[in-house]
Amino acid sequence: MRSLKARLALWVFLPTALISAVDLAVTYRNTERVATRVQQQLLKGSARIISEQLSAADGAYEINIPPAAFELFADEHEDLVYYAVRTRNGKLIAGNDDLPAPPRALQAEQERYFLATMRGEAVRVIAYAHALPSPGNDDYIVTEVAQTLRGHQAFTRDLFWLTMREHLLLLALVLIALVIALRWTLQPLDSLGRALARRQPGALVKLDIDTMPQELAPLVGAMNDYVTRLDRTLTSYEHFIANTAHHLRTSFAILISQLNFGMRSAAVDPEQKKLLTAILKTTQQGSKVINQLLMLATVEQVRQHVQQRPVASVVVLDELATSMIEELAPLAQKKNVELGLEREDEPLSVYAPPSMLRELLFNLVDNAIKHMAAPGAVSIALSRQPPHAVILITDNGPGIAPEVREKVFERFFRLNEATPDSSGLGLAIVKEICELLNGSVCLRTPPDGAGLQVEVRLPLHA
Repeated sequence: MRSLKARLALWVFLPTALISAVDLAVTYRNTERVATRVQQQLLKGSARIISEQLSAADGAYEINIPPAAFELFADEHEDLVYYAVRTRNGKLIAGNDDLPAPPRALQAEQERYFLATMRGEAVRVIAYAHALPSPGNDDYIVTEVAQTLRGHQAFTRDLFWLTMREHLLLLALVLIALVIALRWTLQPLDSLGRALARRQPGALVKLDIDTMPQELAPLVGAMNDYVTRLDRTLTSYEHFIANTAHHLRTSFAILISQLNFGMRSAAVDPEQKKLLTAILKTTQQGSKVINQLLMLATVEQVRQHVQQRPVASVVVLDELATSMIEELAPLAQKKNVELGLEREDEPLSVYAPPSMLRELLFNLVDNAIKHMAAPGAVSIALSRQPPHAVILITDNGPGIAPEVREKVFERFFRLNEATPDSSGLGLAIVKEICELLNGSVCLRTPPDGAGLQVEVRLPLHA
């Protein structure tokens, strides 16, 4: 059982229910004993009244039974009452001759209770031996009075059900009180869970152990210790990424500079220059992939570790788009692709880390140019649609089939495996950055039905 509340409730409720069941069984037995004792007293009183009415003279017996002897048994259950007065030798003096005699002989002034069957129905019988009042006479008579068990059983049953109702009511009250007590007692645990659920990913802030109940202190202490160790690990990871990025970028920059220098050398023949050109292209592609991987790692790190979020500032998208067109103009000219920019009169601004916005826009425009069949056109349109700033990148290239438009956002997915300079990371980076900045990106077919249109929505800066 995984529920702590259910486990605690069972540990409290089941013993209570078991004790209640045992008490109910004991109560039933005691109730039956009380009912039996009451019936025996009534039988005894009736037998004594009948015995006292017997007189003997000249060997003959005379008895006059008063109504009070049987009025003792009057109740709503209509029990049947039988009696028999017999001599010591068993001769019937008065009453019902078929009333069973006691199983063993009695002595004078002795009484005995026993169960028997009278006319097909169970009865409780008292046999009372009463000495005759004549002086010097040691003879005695036996008076028997029997009553059916209807009233006895009804009394036992009614008292038992009354007790059971009380126990069930008590158990219901215990259960209600238990639920309320558990909910109130475990409220700090629920509050702790809600506080953790509200935290942003990577929020490595220790919990306040002083406000927690003593029972939660070990758990909260262990969580705080884990947060401390995780923070150290993430810090080491961040340092590793920073050092790796610095060394890799420096190494590739030096290598590219050396290749460019070698290609300009007069001592390099055409074959060597061709080889150096291929090496330079591969090196530049490797440098780009490394930069993209580092950007993905940075975005993931920021997502998981919000304390290290890059410094954000107000970025004017018009200026960023203009600089991007200028930067990619040589590549577009080389591929015979026309670049265009559409913008509103009022500048469009967003609040975000400039490096991430630049990477987002660069990947979108760079992808559009590289997958364009010459001649072609790529346009950047900026518009204000509160509460969003909208960036539309439209091209008239081959486009992307609707069934694979979601897959292109996966890392290392490439539409054309024959494209050597595509890493399959560009659109993955775009999506990661959009989600980090509380924005969105989607692909669709342009209104004219040719090419591809990428729409990016980012929170608009007031």
